[in-house]
Amino acid sequence: TILFGIISLVAAVLVLCILYMIVLQKTRDIGIIKALGASSSGVASVFLLYGAAVGVVGAVVGGALGYAIVVNINQIQEGLIWIHPGLQVWDRSVYSFDEIPNTVQPVEFMVIVLSSILLAVLGAVAAAVRAARMHPVEALRYE
Repeated sequence: TILFGIISLVAAVLVLCILYMIVLQKTRDIGIIKALGASSSGVASVFLLYGAAVGVVGAVVGGALGYAIVVNINQIQEGLIWIHPGLQVWDRSVYSFDEIPNTVQPVEFMVIVLSSILLAVLGAVAAAVRAARMHPVEALRYE
């Protein structure tokens, strides 16, 4: 859980950095849109929806890959041993299990997927606030 939390925070910070850089690069475009009458909340919602889209795509792809790996982990282990015996990850003589435990709890899976989407949206908040606070004249002055 701690490892997942650290990875999720890193992902949220990366979403923040990427979207913030997009806002900085699109200053002129945001200024033009606001000069044409777009509201600050409308501009902010674009970046929040973009963060949500990144979160949904990441959660769906990551969740599907993670689920597929966990469900098939014993077959993956057998395939690695077949390729080269030195690639054995799970030593049956060390552990009291015959195979790697691979149970997926649906509630925990959904909590992880939904929290990753939420963290991506939270990572987009700073970029959305920056874009919403931009004044059209200031945005276009230095372009």
